[in-house]
Amino acid sequence: MDITPDSHSRDGRGTSKIADGEASDLPDLQPSHLLAFALITELGSVSLAARRLHVVQAAVSAQLRRLREAVGDPLCRFEQGHLHLTPAGEELRKHALRVSEGVAAAREFARRLQRRIEGRLRIALTVTIGSYYLPCPLVAFQDRYPGIRVEMETGSSREIVGRAEDFDLVFVEEPLEGSAPPDYVRTPWIREEILLVVQRKSRLARDFPAGVALRHLQGEKVLWREADSGVRRAVERAFGTLRIEPPGHTELPSAQGLIEAARAGLGIGFVAASVLSGEDPELAALRINPPEGLWWRLAILAPPPAQRSAAAAAFLDQLQQSSDPMAHGDVPV
Repeated sequence: MDITPDSHSRDGRGTSKIADGEASDLPDLQPSHLLAFALITELGSVSLAARRLHVVQAAVSAQLRRLREAVGDPLCRFEQGHLHLTPAGEELRKHALRVSEGVAAAREFARRLQRRIEGRLRIALTVTIGSYYLPCPLVAFQDRYPGIRVEMETGSSREIVGRAEDFDLVFVEEPLEGSAPPDYVRTPWIREEILLVVQRKSRLARDFPAGVALRHLQGEKVLWREADSGVRRAVERAFGTLRIEPPGHTELPSAQGLIEAARAGLGIGFVAASVLSGEDPELAALRINPPEGLWWRLAILAPPPAQRSAAAAAFLDQLQQSSDPMAHGDVPV
């Protein structure tokens, strides 16, 4: 069997004779010919097979003739209106039926997808998004589409953006770090206010109960999230806009850890509003730069619409249609 490159190919790189269908010792067995043959053997008639396939009888006869030429032996004969298979035809019928069964299974799978989406949804997200923003939408999604298996992987925004093509959807904290694939679509998701958490008995809580400007934080010990935290990057950008050097800091790996450190009096911290749950007798949550406030954004990266899986498209549609402000942001982006 000749599988050597063709040195006379147009681009000079060579092409496989098998790939081009030029190998003389390979029979030209087309799936459509096998499907037609399976139907002929099932119905016992070329004309009935043509009617089932919605083509003229001559087209099915031509397919049967090409199939016989590819095999090299007679496949069947008709005697007094009855179909009789030859030994070669009996053997080929087994293969043709497997092709037909495969096509039927694929059609049934497509019908199931139209009625009820199945498969898997691969999501990449940061720990913060996975802890505070995505659980409720995911529960609602899986209640609606129980046939979809959701697989999640966490990482920093930079890490998951760099691997965007490994996932169906990527949930990131902005400002965006790293470079997404050029054809990917960024969908704004949540816009939420950043608050300053301080001890309720602190000077800041006493002097600025309605909110505090960033310029009043110079000299304070700040508790920061990790360097790639979206909240931290938004706050650092705000300090930079004012040309204020961000205060010295202690770095903590989680929002909850930051809150507990602030409660203990180790410093002040910046957190998204949704991270705080109800009133805390020991902590005050102050607005920053009132009346505008300081905000951060979450976004979703996804392939172009034509390349999205049905599961990804369904989840995006749910997030955009949800009446829950935490599902799509209570302020337009």
